[in-house]
Amino acid sequence: MFKVVLVGRPNVGKSTLFNRLVRSQKAIVNDEPGVTRDRKYGQGNLADLNFIIIDTAGIDDSLSGSTESKIREQSQLAIDDANIIFFVIDGRQGVLPIEKSFVMKLKKQNKPIVVLINKSEGSKGLIGLSESAFLGIDNVIPISAEHGEGLPDIYDFLKEYLQVENPEIHQKKGSNYNIESTIRISVTGRPNTGKSTLINNIIGENRLVTGADAGITRDSIEIKWNYKNQNFCLIDTAGLRRKSKIRKILEKDMVSDTLKSIKFSDICVLLIDASQNIDKQDLTIARMIIGEGRGVIIGANKWDKVTDQNIIKNEIKNQLRVSLSQIKQIPIVFLSGLHNRGIEKLFDKIIDTKSKLSTRITTGKLNRWLSTIIKNNPPPLYKGRQNNIRYITQVNVKPPTFALFMSSPDDLPNSYKRFLLASIVKTFDLSGVPIRIILRKGQNPYVKR
Repeated sequence: MFKVVLVGRPNVGKSTLFNRLVRSQKAIVNDEPGVTRDRKYGQGNLADLNFIIIDTAGIDDSLSGSTESKIREQSQLAIDDANIIFFVIDGRQGVLPIEKSFVMKLKKQNKPIVVLINKSEGSKGLIGLSESAFLGIDNVIPISAEHGEGLPDIYDFLKEYLQVENPEIHQKKGSNYNIESTIRISVTGRPNTGKSTLINNIIGENRLVTGADAGITRDSIEIKWNYKNQNFCLIDTAGLRRKSKIRKILEKDMVSDTLKSIKFSDICVLLIDASQNIDKQDLTIARMIIGEGRGVIIGANKWDKVTDQNIIKNEIKNQLRVSLSQIKQIPIVFLSGLHNRGIEKLFDKIIDTKSKLSTRITTGKLNRWLSTIIKNNPPPLYKGRQNNIRYITQVNVKPPTFALFMSSPDDLPNSYKRFLLASIVKTFDLSGVPIRIILRKGQNPYVKR
């Protein structure tokens, strides 16, 4: 499958076009320049054409520093990886000097270049269209990423490129990466806990921009990876600060993007800074993950910086046991993303947790368990009468969810419901994952009337 990279200045609409081509709001779009920092890959579609589209950070040579240098490096890697370059300019502003010099560099790549004059709806893009000749690129297409204008012209160019210049690219078969069997893992946590560094060390390359400053990651970045013949999708997310500290619209967008990643993951690795012990915000994030029914694994990162490891280890375990009592024995992995320690143990825990989340228990086994429980520990009376629990069945997985049918669901104490949950976890080895019981009023369908 061929690859197309989007390059250009900040705020010219690259991420908007990226979202349009992948038909999803995968990239954060904001008026603030420099939102995109890492290269972001997506599955692009135009009619019968399928391709990989890569969003990159805006070119801005006026910025200096180690982080900015790493951002530029990521953009260059994306250009090197692509077959076709889409150079996006703002049609309302025309061609700027920095764009002329950047195009000169792009020409040295010896790859097809298309100038996309964005924001060309109506007559507003005529400035960019008239000045595009100064760039010396033959292929110029006026578009509006926001309104979907110009997409047929993009399709015509790509179709001609495949059929005339490089037909073998179109004939390449996709990889053996099976989306259905893929475990989606979001690496979440507060800012500066080492999420991007951990993922870089897992995959063995500098795929994500890292640095000492907090809040470098803004978009959620998905990366395909394979471990022990199991496909994974690793998702780096923006750090979640306390709600009271979030004021800017961009930060709200970042939080929303992270929460969306959590929702569509199988398992979340909650990365905490072990050298600072567990924080109140860490527990808040953990409750959000559990509330979504996702599996959660605590990654105690920067373990190499901890001196009194036994003391800190016990403190973390005790804090989780007290503050997150709804899940028994939450898996904890003590690791160092920087020094590549504990990675194998982390993925073994992930595979085990995924297996538990997908557990299916037959109705027969469940009701034999229920019969023993009711016999030994019957539910409390209500209004002086027995609250008959009739039967139980599993209705869903990820997380395992059970429906309990009884005489009066509203009168079953929460303490008894917690007792049933604890017994299910112990009996069917479901420790460390969220479990749900739904109380229903009804008759046993297996009883003949």
